[in-house]
Amino acid sequence: MSAARLVASRKALIFDLDGTLVDTQPDIRKAINGALRDCGFEEMAEDAKVPNLHATLPVILSAVMEQRGICTSSMEALRLSYIKHYRGQAHAGSVIYPGVMELLNAHQDRGGIMAVCTNKNRADALNVLERCNILPFFQYVTGGDTTAHPKPHPAPLAHTLQQLQTDSADAILIGDTHADALCAQSVQTGFVLHVAGYGGQKALDCPNDAQFHRYSELQSR
Repeated sequence: MSAARLVASRKALIFDLDGTLVDTQPDIRKAINGALRDCGFEEMAEDAKVPNLHATLPVILSAVMEQRGICTSSMEALRLSYIKHYRGQAHAGSVIYPGVMELLNAHQDRGGIMAVCTNKNRADALNVLERCNILPFFQYVTGGDTTAHPKPHPAPLAHTLQQLQTDSADAILIGDTHADALCAQSVQTGFVLHVAGYGGQKALDCPNDAQFHRYSELQSR
């Protein structure tokens, strides 16, 4: 089944956020560089890929620190500085992927329901969605701090399904990384991979029910 037909066949669409609905990497990289600068460390290059974008903030920062040989004792100072910079930027560099708005409108028009299941802190996720003018489309937003464990643990997706009062067979997760793929698999929910996101080969190596590069591919013909 094509990605478009698969998406159209499900009552509930559940989306990852970073690298799936919204390209947030420029803002995340800018905030990391602000934190590195504040703490006296070398900044990332402007075109550098931020590691572990599938994960929670501490995991992302740990990878950045490891790349630079930064002692783990600096984690808290970097984390607090990152939060200051990230929220101060007001998500100005984050943009929805082309075609996202059309898909959200189409699924809403056919009576479907939608949610977000992300490893980003829930408050920041709500702010990004609001800044991008798509928050009203979603009946619920699960953040990385909503349940005891982030994706790929099944808890966030299971919680999202519970909030939507939807069975796993009636839903599909749209995401871009291996964490999304493994989470969907653990809850026995279908998974559609956004290949143009941040997941790379590791995501491609995981099982999926369909994949797409551009959101226009998800529009029913």
